[in-house]
Amino acid sequence: MSGLRAGLCLIVLAATPAWAQGKAEPVTAPALDARFAELDRQVFELGYNGCDLELLAQLTSEHLEFYHDVGGVTLGRAAFIDSIDNNICRDDFHVTRTLVPGSLVLHPLYDNGVLYGAVQTGEHLFSIVRPGEAPELTGRAGFTTLWRLEGDVWRMSRVLSYDHQPISGADGH
Repeated sequence: MSGLRAGLCLIVLAATPAWAQGKAEPVTAPALDARFAELDRQVFELGYNGCDLELLAQLTSEHLEFYHDVGGVTLGRAAFIDSIDNNICRDDFHVTRTLVPGSLVLHPLYDNGVLYGAVQTGEHLFSIVRPGEAPELTGRAGFTTLWRLEGDVWRMSRVLSYDHQPISGADGH
């Protein structure tokens, strides 16, 4: 019986550090929120709206999975950048994205207390900009981005773009 008791004690002692660490709190630190808000800004304001495809490529995992409820699935960084180049950054029109204020929410992901990723959700508005014309607000959608730390660089790993709706009123709803 003492062998069984010793074995149980070893199991309890081995498991104690995992229990002591507990789960990471869902509330994020302001600095973490600010870091991922900046990543969102870089992806969309600079990369997407500004057609900085090199920056967009730097912020995208080589094995990106992008799921769009209208346009289908895009697999891989190269296909994603090609899609942005051919469908968003055109000479005859450009699609721009604006984050809906207050909609950005961050959920950090930890592995035994070490930050390795984050899920970022929000809503955005899309406009079409044609040369010589005022931007035309065309739609609203939700998004979920899975960010993963690759080495020391945060990269978009999985993206869901969903619930695309045409704009029906001047307030964007």
